[in-house]
Amino acid sequence: MVQIIILLVTALLVGALIFRLSKRGISKKYDRKPANPWNALNEGIDPTL
Repeated sequence: MVQIIILLVTALLVGALIFRLSKRGISKKYDRKPANPWNALNEGIDPTL
């Protein structure tokens, strides 16, 4: 009986940890910016203006 309780508590802790890590995601501040104006076309910016 004690082993089942320990197993359930461990499973809940692992599940909570996985859920928390999956919600974190990747921050936008680490996205790469264009190296030069012509690479800005990826963002829909016309570099010739």
